[in-house]
Amino acid sequence: MAERQVILYLAESLDGFIAEKDGGTGFLSKFDSSAQDAAYQDFYSSIDTVLMGRMTYQRKLHLAGTYPYSDKESYVFSTTLHDTDDPTTVVAGNIPQFVRQLKGKKGKGIWLVGGADIFTDLLKEKLIDKLIITIAPVLLGDGVSLVASNLTDIPLKLLNAKQNDQFVTLTYEVLK
Repeated sequence: MAERQVILYLAESLDGFIAEKDGGTGFLSKFDSSAQDAAYQDFYSSIDTVLMGRMTYQRKLHLAGTYPYSDKESYVFSTTLHDTDDPTTVVAGNIPQFVRQLKGKKGKGIWLVGGADIFTDLLKEKLIDKLIITIAPVLLGDGVSLVASNLTDIPLKLLNAKQNDQFVTLTYEVLK
């Protein structure tokens, strides 16, 4: 059995910000792209598990009004949140160890929805397999960066570059 892949799938501005200073992603709603929407749906059908940090969870819940991933196995990493009213499991322990165990279970892809600190930690532990980064046609000038802290060189291999209307999606394998 092949090990499941952990995939970071997100959109960012051309200058590398995944969110505005306040954590919002309103800059993305200014663009209408049926091709990008279809690409997201294709990706979403390829995963059965979502992972995220507490702040991403709370932001998604606030924006959507209801939990948007109720059809997926969901885990929220937090030391302050202890339970949710949604079909999620809160994980407070060792995140890399938890992800290693999850990768060994049978299933489809695992989507790391968000959490810059979690992404950075999992990347350092070589637990991220693929990055799918969609570049939105906007410059924010400031905001939330993709990486939470300095990293040593993380080699990537470009697997695909695809234009969807005004967006460009880059798919990278994280070399181990």
